[in-house]
Amino acid sequence: MSNENFPKSERLRKRHEFKKAESAKIARLSTKHLVILIAPNSKNHSRIGFTVSKKIGKAVKRNKIRRLLREIYRKHKELFQPGYDYVIIAKAQKQIWSQEELYREITGALSTHTC
Repeated sequence: MSNENFPKSERLRKRHEFKKAESAKIARLSTKHLVILIAPNSKNHSRIGFTVSKKIGKAVKRNKIRRLLREIYRKHKELFQPGYDYVIIAKAQKQIWSQEELYREITGALSTHTC
């Protein structure tokens, strides 16, 4: 069983951290609902950040999507290789997203990419 906490050290929190990950990206993976940016970091663990714009919907919907993505990361940290920053950007879609669908997209995208 993996460690299911989500400490601040595993989060991208500041704008400059997101910008650095964008400029240093080594991969950009695109799925139906998400865009995943991968950039190396100098840490011995992975860090992750989420971007959900107002194009997605009102705050309630954006926060729900963020919660779903955080939960996927918390429960499946083994998908994310240590030493990399991940930025997950949500794309605008009309239908409701499910956690299982997002999980399948993330696992599919990350399994096709080897860092």
